[in-house]
Amino acid sequence: MQSLHFFAIIPSLTVGKDGIVNQTEGNGAVCYNTIAGAPKDGSVLGWVTPSWFTSYFAGIHDLNPTKDFSVLAGADLLSPVYLCVPKNSPFETLDDLVAYCKEHPGELIFGMQLGSASHYYAESCAQNLGISWNYVENGTDSNRITSLMGGITQATVVSGVSALQYVEEGELRALCCVAEPGSATPEALKDVPSLKGAGYENISVRNCNFLYGPKMDDALCAEINRVFTEVFTDAEIQQRLLEMNQEQTIWKDNIEATETVNQLYESYHAIAESLNILAPGRD
Repeated sequence: MQSLHFFAIIPSLTVGKDGIVNQTEGNGAVCYNTIAGAPKDGSVLGWVTPSWFTSYFAGIHDLNPTKDFSVLAGADLLSPVYLCVPKNSPFETLDDLVAYCKEHPGELIFGMQLGSASHYYAESCAQNLGISWNYVENGTDSNRITSLMGGITQATVVSGVSALQYVEEGELRALCCVAEPGSATPEALKDVPSLKGAGYENISVRNCNFLYGPKMDDALCAEINRVFTEVFTDAEIQQRLLEMNQEQTIWKDNIEATETVNQLYESYHAIAESLNILAPGRD
């Protein structure tokens, strides 16, 4: 995530070291193992998306987010994913799509990167709509948009950042966003209802970012949270996030962050269980 680079100064404010390494190998497994085994002094921290949960549930690594790390801070991302269809779709509204799916359960071809966080968002959305669709492996946001526009798939969910250009150009139709958007929603997406606004429940698997580290002393965790919050809420940082359509609201403190991660773990686990994608030992 781009905004991570804005927070690279955090280690320098804790133990006098700065720098950033983006460890994506093994779907994040290398990063998680690096942080779990790091010195317990705040010198090595991670900033991660819900892939923290999904990769654990898939068996990519064995480090439980709720047991093997200290959760230091977190923020809700107020740029939700959008349920989109191509411009020539017969589904003019969310109700049109829901009606079709109820008449043809499991038939609508839904492009998705299977096992990704977006897969969880899509499934939570489907469950809250009371429908099912036919998932087909379809890679990244850009892959899924290409497939929609080419008539290969019928619907998908993509980030607001990915959808914006195509909605503005009339190539995609956004039927809803799966959670409440922030105040800085781009003009082309402002009239798109949330699931709740359309009469359903928003998804249970919130899209968040987390600051975490190895298991550390409670006092150090609280101090890291204090410094991080000060930087995160800086006006310049917030403006730069808004410019990237990355509006975020930070949680109160590391205690709330830890409690929220525990709650989200249960929500993500329930969706993984319903999708039957839990690796052995992920009860």
